[in-house]
Amino acid sequence: MFKTEKIIGYSLLILGVILLLFSLFEMVTVYNGYAPPPKLITVGDISLSLGDNGASTSLIPGAQISQLPNLFFWFILMGFVLLAGGKIASLGVSMIKDIKVEIREPMSTPIETHRA
Repeated sequence: MFKTEKIIGYSLLILGVILLLFSLFEMVTVYNGYAPPPKLITVGDISLSLGDNGASTSLIPGAQISQLPNLFFWFILMGFVLLAGGKIASLGVSMIKDIKVEIREPMSTPIETHRA
């Protein structure tokens, strides 16, 4: 019935499409704010001391500073998953396709072509 190459090709195509859809879904959920990106980098608050009495005020919270590099690394990771899914899917498609070779004229040996 099916050749094993076609079965492997279809499974690679399905795996590639799943990876593509997963990375797109995760990017949309993180960048729309429905889910937070993974916390790879944590930066402390940036604060300013106001004098000798030890009072300080926080200028920028550390959570906001950490969000930009975390979003950047999440984008890089999901971009890699997206590219890998595309490559896996294209490999599956190339395994599914039948390769047919047609020879239009008979092949001749190099000696016959040299004599003519």
